[in-house]
Amino acid sequence: METPVACEIERLPEDLLVHVISLTSPADAFRASAVSRAFHAAAESETVWSRFLPSDLPRFAKNELTRKPPSTKKGLFRRLSDEPVLLPHKFVRMQLDKATGTKCFTLSASALEIKHFSHARNWIPVGSDFDNSKRGKRFDQFPSTPSLKVY
Repeated sequence: METPVACEIERLPEDLLVHVISLTSPADAFRASAVSRAFHAAAESETVWSRFLPSDLPRFAKNELTRKPPSTKKGLFRRLSDEPVLLPHKFVRMQLDKATGTKCFTLSASALEIKHFSHARNWIPVGSDFDNSKRGKRFDQFPSTPSLKVY
């Protein structure tokens, strides 16, 4: 008599599991690795994590990783989702959303030119965190506007 397989899905080829997991999200891939050994092997696949990394990654991340780049695609994804990368000209930082893999950019407010609101009198001060021994931070609120164009 054959020993029953704990889960029929274990019989599926690993390539099929890799393909299915690569069609989900990074968060689902992290969860799938805890389901079984077969799912773990599939979820650790370079193919899966290549799908979650942006296709234009080499263009904007080349020479921007401060430490030695991770040896796996999953490691690179984790690095880019845990630690924002400062991009060229140092006015933009990029980070991947851990749940979806979406690129998220943070723009330096001092590097933006915002028409009609560029003058300091148009900004509303909401607080500050100044310390004479350190570089201070100023918190200003952008006035309410029906539209905003960033050039």
